[in-house]
Amino acid sequence: MKNAGIGCGIFVVLALLAMLVLPTEYGTSVVGYATLLSVPLFIAGAFYKNYDKFKGYIWAGFWVLCAILGAINPLDVDVKKDPEKDPSAQVVENGGEAGENVPQPAGGEMQAAGPTTAPERPQKSLEEALAELDNLIGLEEVKEEVHKMVKYAQVSQEREKAGLKVPKMSYHCVFTGNPGTGKTTVARIMGDIYRALGILKSGHLVETDRSGLVAEYVGQTAPKTNKLVDSALDGVLFIDEAYALAGNGKQDFGEEAISTLLKRMEDDRDRLVVIVAGYSEEMKNFIDANSGLKSRFNRYIYFPDYTAKELADMFRMRAKSNQFVLAPELEESLDKMMADQVKHKDSQFGNGRFVRNLFESAVEQQALRLGDDTDLAPEALMTLTLADVEAAIAPQDAVEVTLEEVLAELDNLIGMEDVKAEVRKMADFCKIAKEREAAGMKTAQLSYHCVFTGSPGTGKTTVARIMAKVFKALGILDKGQLVETDRSGLVAEYVGQTAVKTNKVIDSALGGVLFIDEAYTLVGKGDKDFGPEAIATLLKRMEDDRDRLIVIVAGYSEEMKDFIDNNPGLQSRFTRYIHFKDYTTKELADMFRMYAKKSHYVLSEEFEKNLQGAIAYLTRNRDKNFGNGRWARNLFEKAVEHQASRLAALEERTPEMLNVLELGDIGVRIKSPEEKAQESQEASAK
Repeated sequence: MKNAGIGCGIFVVLALLAMLVLPTEYGTSVVGYATLLSVPLFIAGAFYKNYDKFKGYIWAGFWVLCAILGAINPLDVDVKKDPEKDPSAQVVENGGEAGENVPQPAGGEMQAAGPTTAPERPQKSLEEALAELDNLIGLEEVKEEVHKMVKYAQVSQEREKAGLKVPKMSYHCVFTGNPGTGKTTVARIMGDIYRALGILKSGHLVETDRSGLVAEYVGQTAPKTNKLVDSALDGVLFIDEAYALAGNGKQDFGEEAISTLLKRMEDDRDRLVVIVAGYSEEMKNFIDANSGLKSRFNRYIYFPDYTAKELADMFRMRAKSNQFVLAPELEESLDKMMADQVKHKDSQFGNGRFVRNLFESAVEQQALRLGDDTDLAPEALMTLTLADVEAAIAPQDAVEVTLEEVLAELDNLIGMEDVKAEVRKMADFCKIAKEREAAGMKTAQLSYHCVFTGSPGTGKTTVARIMAKVFKALGILDKGQLVETDRSGLVAEYVGQTAVKTNKVIDSALGGVLFIDEAYTLVGKGDKDFGPEAIATLLKRMEDDRDRLIVIVAGYSEEMKDFIDNNPGLQSRFTRYIHFKDYTTKELADMFRMYAKKSHYVLSEEFEKNLQGAIAYLTRNRDKNFGNGRWARNLFEKAVEHQASRLAALEERTPEMLNVLELGDIGVRIKSPEEKAQESQEASAK
């Protein structure tokens, strides 16, 4: 066996490369197998007379074999991880979900989960665990469901002691509801209850999500999921946003994680309780789409959003546990302030997390208020005022704009006289309707949804933003924000994802205006197109949230008319059309002057005199795709670039020259009298 030393050196280099390039656990497994198998291979090579002839093929096959073994059956190597870099799996001791309903917020910490050993933790009696549950604010239906489960388990144990048959009960659960509603906190308490009842030996809670179960490479998801399940044995495995495990295509390994989890739930049914959690609709679709999940998860517990009173009580509890007191004016106003927050909430509202963030921000505001004082009494340091909480709630950039200011902004737009008249007409109707309502009179219901038709760059998005402000100023919308989107923001690539994607965009627009550009592209292009699903979802939400959402769809006139007319649902909801005409040559010239003035440029005398004629010449061949206002903006930007190139070529420049744009900067010049005379002669000759 020739060159054994060189071979050993190459082996070491390849082993180091495997450790550096491959993921830590996978690389360690590959090198481990290589080390174990290389010794017998070297010994066999010493006795095989043709070894040197085929050693290249032998060692190539050797490394391929080690790579396959490392993927299929990773070695159980204790690889230490930085918990800050690998937070996917956490053992929850005495805390709950961040900002949730925890009676003692100063509770324990989280630590990285070990692969097999359950953490040591104080053991609570059944009475103590149920008392902790009952002390949580709100969640009455959740408490009732847990108490019902406890009674059933106790009776079943009594029947078993008496030698009677006991039907098998599944303790796996589906927790549904919005973020911050106490799901993790209740899961931790249920772990204590299961331990106290003898259902689980430890009852600890291991919290994870998709990132803690699904790996990046083929063959690694099952080992990763198994390792996490091992850490949860004799306790509760809590999987947040479990619907994210649903596959997103052929290269997605979420389904592998689900299959592994289902197998372990069966193999370790006496040592493992699994709780999956997430939004209600998404979780129902996730469970219903998989028969294995459906057969194992038949207990649903819904966590409702907290009421305003419950949120206020949480704030008081958090203040008390952190040794703060509320000033009398804050105590009186707190319930109303929370009621305002609940009134304007959307599906992303954080519930308990919102209270935690609000409390922390109020404490910061108190520190800013007291920061300049040097001699402070303990009472001042402990007191939160109404101003502290108001400053924490109010967005830093929130400025109330009056209806008159918004309409003045509309009037300052160039052109669009018909559009301005239509918006003012709508504003006048809303204003009078509000006055009639305040006087106790009946008011006709008006649809505020609109169809904006016209070519690109005619101001549709700008007017939509102003209309959102108008509706906010009139009290029709709570927030008045404009959310812009198009087909790509609503339609997904895979089955079942379009409704979720569309709902998320709509949720972000609640309290404001949803602006859908080129909406006609949502029309289906075949059986496998998901555009119609987005339309159906939109129509449902327009009905469900009719008091919190205004939708404006926009696009070319003919295409938008066909889009609306071919769908009865759209036709009944969109009855107001506003057409945006192309800008005239004069209006485009005025836009150019406006851009120049805003950027501190002036036009030369020749440029000012010939601007409108030059624009008429440049736009003589405009078609339906002409950019209108965008074209004017682009023309100005090109003029500025040309001016910079022109001035850079000069050896001497004055400060005045830096501000002046010439006619030639837009690529146009005036013909001289001689050129005009020559053209006239040539035309006569023809």
